[in-house]
Order: sequence, then C-alpha cells, then structure tokens
Amino acid sequence: MTGGPRAARRPLIGVPGMWSAKVQGMRFAGAAVAVGVLAGIDRAGGEPVVLFPGSSESAAAQLARLDGVVIAGGADIDPRRYGSEPDEHYWPADHAGQDDYEAGLLQACLDSGIPTLAICRGMQLLNVVHGGTLVGHLAPGEIQHRGAEHQVTCEPGTLLASVLGHAPVSTSSYHHQAVDRIGAGLRVAARAPDGVVEALEVPDASLLAVQWHPEDLAEASATDHALFSWVVEAARTRRATASPREQTNTLEVLSL
Repeated sequence: MTGGPRAARRPLIGVPGMWSAKVQGMRFAGAAVAVGVLAGIDRAGGEPVVLFPGSSESAAAQLARLDGVVIAGGADIDPRRYGSEPDEHYWPADHAGQDDYEAGLLQACLDSGIPTLAICRGMQLLNVVHGGTLVGHLAPGEIQHRGAEHQVTCEPGTLLASVLGHAPVSTSSYHHQAVDRIGAGLRVAARAPDGVVEALEVPDASLLAVQWHPEDLAEASATDHALFSWVVEAARTRRATASPREQTNTLEVLSL
C-alpha cells in the first residue's frame, strides 16, 4: 500500500525526558530534553516525541507507537548499578527511577530492533546494561573531555564508520565519566586520541551509541547531522516495512 498519512508523515522519534525537580518557568517538576536533540531530529526529518520517565506503560508499549528512539545525555548513572559507590563527583538524577526507566527502554529497543541513537549518558547506560563498568571521574589529561572539542576516529568495519567515514571527526565533548570495562556483546566503534571509548555498538543491531554530543554542532557539522539522519532514515525504513498491525499501532498516536 502506498500513499496516505502513514507514507507522508515524518518518523516518530521517542526521546526520554530527564525528570527534573526544577525547570525555569514551571511551578513544579518537569521532564526536560535538550533543545539541540529535538532540533537535530527535526532537522533530519523526524518528529521528536518526549517520553515520560514516570509512565505507567511498559517500554514495549511506548515503543509500539514509535519508529525510532534517541536516548540523550543527562545525569550520572548510579554507580551501584556497576558495583561501585557514589563519591563527591557523583551527579545523580533528580528522579530515583530514571536509571531503571531508561535501562528498560534501552533493552526494549534492542529486543524490538527499533533504530536507536544513544548519546553520552545513553552510551554509558548501554555499557552498564550489558554488565560493563564506568570510570567514575576522569582525571585531567592530554585531552579535555568536559566542555571541549576533540577528534574521534571510527573503527574500520563498524556501523559508525559506514555513517561517518574513516577520517577523524571533530566532536563536542561534555562528560566527566567514561567507559571502563566493556560490556558483554559490545564492541568499541570509536576512540579519542587518549584512548577513551567514544562509541559502542551491538553487532548486527540498529543502534549507534556515542559519547560525544552531536546535538551541539549538528546544525553546522555534516558528521554530527549524519547521526540524526541515520536514526531518522532507519526509522523511516523500518516503518515502511512494518506489518499492518505495527502500522496501526503507530498511527494511533497521530489521532491522540
């Protein structure tokens, strides 16, 4: 079947909000998503949909109405999830259930095969979900990782290299933690010049996970824009090949 509202509409890309105790202009707590992430999805031709981290729905039910997912950056993951303890550098999420919600969503993305782009915290969470660990706080070194730009080189033969190419790319970095032990079933897709892991992949999965923040430079950077284009186009392709029942589930959100 061709034409109709399904063929014409933009892919729906879910983005979990970060439950924040205080948002400027609001009297109570809010669910925040970086405008740059939403703009990156929009610029690439997708329609961003903010997901509520306190939803009573299962992650699978939320995904049934979506075409793709972007898990954005945010607060630190509770170090007790990977066998460590909080210290003076730990920056927790306001919502105690944020880690559980996003971990469940990420696993549901992998189980369903929905195209997924995981950014910064999202990449670290992928590693933790697969049994990996994190460096709790990066010591100062030759490369600045918090509030700086630096180059990243993709590993040959990876999905990331097929999207960004093999030449080093300039990235906007803002993180004080990093991947330590690699989680089971994951492979490193890129590194910084100092060896810090900058991207992870699950072989044969429709998922890209990067440590840097592509939303910062996507308006001017072709490589950062390419990450948003990849998830939107992969979502568009998935929607086009979905079963009639899956198409009905996704269309329901348009009538709400």
